[in-house]
Amino acid sequence: LIFTRPCPECSKEMDKEDEERQAAIEKAAKIASYKFMNIEPEYCGATIDTYQADTPEQVKAVQTVKRLIAGEIQQIVMTGSNGTGKTHLAIAAVKELKGKIYTMYEITTRIRQSYTARADETELEIVDELARLPMLAIDEVGRTKGSDAELNWLSYIIDKRHTRGLPTIIISNKHVRKYCPNGGCPDCLENYLSGDVMSRLTDNGVLLQFGWADWRKIKRQKEAQK
Repeated sequence: LIFTRPCPECSKEMDKEDEERQAAIEKAAKIASYKFMNIEPEYCGATIDTYQADTPEQVKAVQTVKRLIAGEIQQIVMTGSNGTGKTHLAIAAVKELKGKIYTMYEITTRIRQSYTARADETELEIVDELARLPMLAIDEVGRTKGSDAELNWLSYIIDKRHTRGLPTIIISNKHVRKYCPNGGCPDCLENYLSGDVMSRLTDNGVLLQFGWADWRKIKRQKEAQK
C-alpha cells in the first residue's frame, strides 16, 4: 500500500473550512439563544464590557448590575430617559443569567390573546412562566395604560419572584415619586406599579436613575456633523 500525505496547502484549506463551518454553527446557536431570550438584533452585542461607563453614575450602574448577576441583590429598578443604556445593561444581565426580556406591551398583549377561543395558553400559565424564569427584565413599564389588570399581573409575577429569590429588573422612562419635582405627577412610576410591587422591588433591591444624556441622540448629531 502506498500512503500519500496531503499537501500542506490542502491541509490549510481544509482547516480553514472547518473553522469557518464551526464559527457558522456557533453564530447560529448564539442567534437562536438570543431569539429565545427575546433579545432584538440591535442588542445582540450588549454586554457588561460593551457598556460605555464614563461617569461615576454610569460606573455605579454597571457595578449594580454586576451585583445582581453575582446574587448580591435581587431587584433593580432602572428609570431615566431614552438612549441612556438601561436596556443594554438589563440585556447583559439576561444573557449572563439565561433569562428573558419582555416589554410590558408584549406581556399584556400575550395575556389578552390568551382570552381568545383559539388560545393555546392560559393567563395563569403565562404569568407562572414569567414568575419562574431564572432572570426576568420587564422593559417600557409605563408605556401601557397601567390598568388594574396589568397591576394585578405585575403584582403576581413580582411577588412570586421575590419569594423565590429570583432576580428581576424593571425598566421605565418614568420617575419615582420621591424624586418628582412636583411631588407627584402622571409621569411617576407609582401610577403604573402598585405600592406592594414597589415595596417588593425595593426589598434587597436598588433604584438606579439614568440621568445622563441620550447616547443615541449624541451619536446621530456626531454623524450629521461629519
